[in-house]
Amino acid sequence: MQKKARIALIISVITIMILSLLIFANSLNVEIGKAIILAIVISVLNFLLFLGSFNYSNGKSNKIFLFFIIGGMGIRLFLMLAAVFVSIKFLKVDLVGFIFGFFIWYVFLLIYEISIVRIGLEGRKTQ
Repeated sequence: MQKKARIALIISVITIMILSLLIFANSLNVEIGKAIILAIVISVLNFLLFLGSFNYSNGKSNKIFLFFIIGGMGIRLFLMLAAVFVSIKFLKVDLVGFIFGFFIWYVFLLIYEISIVRIGLEGRKTQ
C-alpha cells in the first residue's frame, strides 16, 4: 500500500518538475503552467488527506473505517470545492488549464485511492 502511495507522489513531483522546466524553457505558457501545477498540488493535498485518514482507520473496526473513508470523502470534497473556488475566483488562474489539470490529476489519484482501499479491504477480516 505504501509503495502505491509513493509511486503516485513521485509521479506528481516528476510532472511538476517537467512542467516547471517547460515553463522556464518558454515551451509552455506561464499562466497555463501555473494553473496546471496549482491543480496538481490541490489534488495531491487531497490524496495526502486520504492517506492520513486511511492509515488512521485501517486497523480499526469496520464502523470507524467506513466513517473515516466515506465521511472523510465528503469533507475532502468540500475542501476541494473551496480550494477550486478560491483558485478560480481570487488567484485568477487560467480556467482551461486549471480545470484540465485538476480533472486529469483528480481522476488519476482517485484510481489510486480506490486501489489502496481495495487492497486494504482484502487484508481485513469481516467483523
